[in-house]
Amino acid sequence: MPLENPFYQWYVIYTRANSEKKLFNNLTQKGIECYLPTRKIQNSRIDSTKWSEEPLFRCHLFVRVSYLEFFNALNTPGVICFISTAGKAQAIPEIQIINIKTFLAQNDYEISITYKPIAKGKSIEISNGVLAGIKGEIITMNEKMILITRLDSLKCSLYTNLSDEEVSVLQEQASNKEFSYVRTYSLESN
Repeated sequence: MPLENPFYQWYVIYTRANSEKKLFNNLTQKGIECYLPTRKIQNSRIDSTKWSEEPLFRCHLFVRVSYLEFFNALNTPGVICFISTAGKAQAIPEIQIINIKTFLAQNDYEISITYKPIAKGKSIEISNGVLAGIKGEIITMNEKMILITRLDSLKCSLYTNLSDEEVSVLQEQASNKEFSYVRTYSLESN
């Protein structure tokens, strides 16, 4: 008996090289919800400067599918496989997709990506300002405060620099059984 209400989750598709945009269009035409995060890159030449858009995660595309569309997406030309762990496609929490969209929607901060491991920071959620809604971590590196959101399925992290003035403690609560603290930070709006 088929499920009446299929459960949709985000997954990462590994694509052929340089076929992310074409695959995005093909999947969209099939009615499959997908997301291709892009960033603008400045290409400097001797006689001119040209801006172009390129995928933030090369050879990767995010799709939101249920069991109904799973194999339809997999059988689309340009798809190599779903990113998986132990042979099972690895679902991505929707908050990570929201974080990526929020990071890329703002223009006030330079967003960087790293595939190097970064030490664990303090868990936070930004409640105000251009980065409102992002859940991530705050660490200090080279005397700069850095906001990180991790993408475990891609084994990478997005990060941006923040100034000390932008971060303020909103709330501090002690756990009943443990003596650890949960802190929530906010970017102060200008």
